[in-house]
Amino acid sequence: MAQQSLGSKKEEILGKLKEAGASGLTKGGLGIKEAKSSGARALKALEEEREVANLGTPKKTRYVLMEFYKPLELACDQIESNAKEARLSRSEILELLSRKDLEKGCIGEIRKKVDEAIDWLVKERKLLRFRRGRVSYCVHVKHVKDLLVEEEAPRIERRETPIPRQVPGRSEVLNAYKRAKERLGYSNVEIYELQKELGAPMDQVKAFLLEENRRGNAVLSLGDWSLSSDETRSGAIELLGKPHLLVRFRDEA
Repeated sequence: MAQQSLGSKKEEILGKLKEAGASGLTKGGLGIKEAKSSGARALKALEEEREVANLGTPKKTRYVLMEFYKPLELACDQIESNAKEARLSRSEILELLSRKDLEKGCIGEIRKKVDEAIDWLVKERKLLRFRRGRVSYCVHVKHVKDLLVEEEAPRIERRETPIPRQVPGRSEVLNAYKRAKERLGYSNVEIYELQKELGAPMDQVKAFLLEENRRGNAVLSLGDWSLSSDETRSGAIELLGKPHLLVRFRDEA
């Protein structure tokens, strides 16, 4: 009877977290108020079984299903958002942000990934890093580009330029994925093959796949780096320090 009660409580918790999605719930939101209650035991069991995880802290909890437990990606999103919000100072000089500025809004497990996330964003050329003595500062690449454009605009004659191709739409990518899958004969498609089928710039394809992966719509897999050609390696998306060469969409509809 006790096992049935524990199992029922686990299903109840999983149901609530599934409904909450990426936002997650606190212990209170899960209806757990006492440390020795059946709900607390069920939650602990689910953590041990790696069904759920706490993105927050022991005191300020934020439980999510494992499919939403992506502290590094969430840290990247928050840091990039903080960097984008910075503006030019009154003296028209770019505002350099310290680690403390960049980590605002990051708590719990997400905060533990701040340094790794900053390194990732610098590598992806989303942030530029500068050093002043022993202290590092960052600025978002967008603000540097905007400042350069503002300085150069009065000096050059305006003329029409071709509009760069925008990030491909989801339906367009899925159609290209289906064609590549049918051509290759398997669901895990090389990112390079998808980009070739789509005909879009590789950086835009990678940005799209990272967002789809963050939303849980696309699964990125490692593939065999040692046996891959340089062309295949050009499509690598680095996650958690490892190059992922393959992608599979959960829903092709």
